Amino acid sequence: MEYIKERMKKMEGIKFYLEYEEEENHITLVQKISDYINEHKIYEYEALTIGYWEEAWDNDPEAIIKYLVENKSKFPHLKKIHLGDMEGEECEISWINHTDVSPLVKAFDIEELTITGAGGLRLVDISGDSLKKLTIISGGISKEVLEDIKNAKLPNLEYLELYLGVEDYGFDGSLSDLEPFMKKENFPNLKYLGLKNSEIEDAICSKIMDESIIENLEILDLSLGTLGDTGANEILKNVEKLTNLKKLDLTHHYIADELVKKIENAFAKTNVELLIDKGDAESYMYDDEEWRYPYITE
Repeated sequence: MEYIKERMKKMEGIKFYLEYEEEENHITLVQKISDYINEHKIYEYEALTIGYWEEAWDNDPEAIIKYLVENKSKFPHLKKIHLGDMEGEECEISWINHTDVSPLVKAFDIEELTITGAGGLRLVDISGDSLKKLTIISGGISKEVLEDIKNAKLPNLEYLELYLGVEDYGFDGSLSDLEPFMKKENFPNLKYLGLKNSEIEDAICSKIMDESIIENLEILDLSLGTLGDTGANEILKNVEKLTNLKKLDLTHHYIADELVKKIENAFAKTNVELLIDKGDAESYMYDDEEWRYPYITE
């Protein structure tokens, strides 16, 4: 039992972040991480989480990334990094200021990278044979970042989760910018694809039904966005194409109840796990126009 507890602790790792009093005393997050390394000699855990750094709405984590890369030998077991894990009262997700994060992937043989926030984010020339899982949680991912991922050299990527967001908080792309992620030749080992939390979820849903990535996937995640009747009807027309999936996630949607029932009935005859809880999705009428909102914006 003690071995299992110790193993779990190593897998979970440590979260480094600044508390209010520390920031008031001009302590930096690099200093906190450095103090830990000076005391313990190495960071022995497999996972590392970077939380709130000093004035994260103005300052990016470039100094933190530089420190980690320059001290790579002090992190010999690192497999997972989560950069920007902050509470709303520390910094709203769309205010988190980032920089080019690709040096972390190039320096470390990590298997999983999660980034929360996408303001100023880049993944320039990102490459790494070990990376299997990439997640970006944001209120809006820029076209530049989508282009970075499209051009990435990540041959063993199995899991790609993108919270695309809305224009007001940084999403400036279009459906054509997302099409490369729908082609299996670009991501031949992908088993999970999440093009989610989007204000163009209906268009994404309609387009992906005709693309080759469907053949490879085990999980298709179109959740947390503005998916409505247009997307629902596309799903109903393409149930046969989706029967190879293990899971289809449509959580948080704007689909009419009668279409939800039809989708449930259609997938009840398959082995696909269907997640179609509406959650707290609620649209609003303004000047005779319906307004829908993804789950995460600000």
